[in-house]
Amino acid sequence: MVDNSRFISFEGIDFSGKTTQIDLLTNQLEQMGEHVLIIREPGGTKISERIRDILLDINHDEMTDLCEIFLYSAARNQLINDKIINELETGNFVIADRFVDSTTAYQGFGRRIPMDLIRDINRAATGGLLPGLTFILDINPDQVLDRKKQRNLEIDRLESTGDDFYERIHKGYHKIAELDPIRVKLIDATESINQIKTKIWEFVSQKMNFKY
Repeated sequence: MVDNSRFISFEGIDFSGKTTQIDLLTNQLEQMGEHVLIIREPGGTKISERIRDILLDINHDEMTDLCEIFLYSAARNQLINDKIINELETGNFVIADRFVDSTTAYQGFGRRIPMDLIRDINRAATGGLLPGLTFILDINPDQVLDRKKQRNLEIDRLESTGDDFYERIHKGYHKIAELDPIRVKLIDATESINQIKTKIWEFVSQKMNFKY
């Protein structure tokens, strides 16, 4: 099994601030001379990006829940084999904007697909690979809606599902953090950008034995 200690994922509902914190962490690591590959899910490869277009297209409202999870998992499998494993074996950092915990939160808790099936599909797609460290940026779905309105942005297929769907996802992320506290760190996304950045860097520094 490939060493996953340099594999870090960021999770949370959209507009929780993942992109900002990924960029800040990447900058810190690069200033230390580390090479960092940023990936997003679904996406990151030619095939995975095509799958992303299908998944997020609001016109595909007839998509079944099982079709959805298999598409996400197919994109993930391609990304792992095309990029992630090679980067980790080279000794580089990989920072992922979403990984298997998104499937557990969105398709498991959100879509209510049985958790034993979720685990089996995740394991098949990843070969058992998990990030060494995962940050869940925790924010209430109502606060996310306010952020979207402020930016006057259109919604995608998942975002059109409804409030109850996102409430289940929000609770699901808390459950994920509760069940795997060593790997998964729940971060209050309503704190300031610098406060969040500091907390994340402390966890990463401890994990990698960096001085901070």
